[in-house]
Amino acid sequence: MNKIVVVFQSKYGATRKYAEWIAKELSCDLLDGRTIKAGDLTPYNTIIFGGGIYAGSVNGIKRLTKNFSSLTGRNLVLFTCGLADPSNASSREQIEKSLEKLLSSDMRKKVRRFYFRGAMDYSKLCLMHRGMMTMVCKVLAKKAPNSLADEEKEMLANYGKAVDFTNREAILPLINDIRGF
Repeated sequence: MNKIVVVFQSKYGATRKYAEWIAKELSCDLLDGRTIKAGDLTPYNTIIFGGGIYAGSVNGIKRLTKNFSSLTGRNLVLFTCGLADPSNASSREQIEKSLEKLLSSDMRKKVRRFYFRGAMDYSKLCLMHRGMMTMVCKVLAKKAPNSLADEEKEMLANYGKAVDFTNREAILPLINDIRGF
């Protein structure tokens, strides 16, 4: 029997939302990555890790990378959650480039990856994230509009607003993949 767990780390809630949807759909356990201990993953043969993308890194990715050697022989899945639209080829390429820096070649071969769109409410961002977004948007605003990538245009259009791109149907490819194990 395939015992499955979803381990997530969420700062503002979108990753948690996807993790809960996945766990419900698969009728499996759900663990907050901030509270798990070394042996908590031992009983599982399929482990789904989820984290939000922040400045090219993935929240909680060290749970996977630091424990990778002890997780060999298991089905490993990673989902990321961010504002970039993974159906856009250039956005997907940027996500994959970020993961190339975070995951070793062996990890990239063995970990299935899925990318979801998240949400952002500027009024709820911590001071550091708000400052980072302000700096990025100031730089982008100085560029010629026709030189901006779609993702950059969208970032400027949504600056200072609350946006929610979460979509329950986006998890279906991940669900179908897991059911194929």
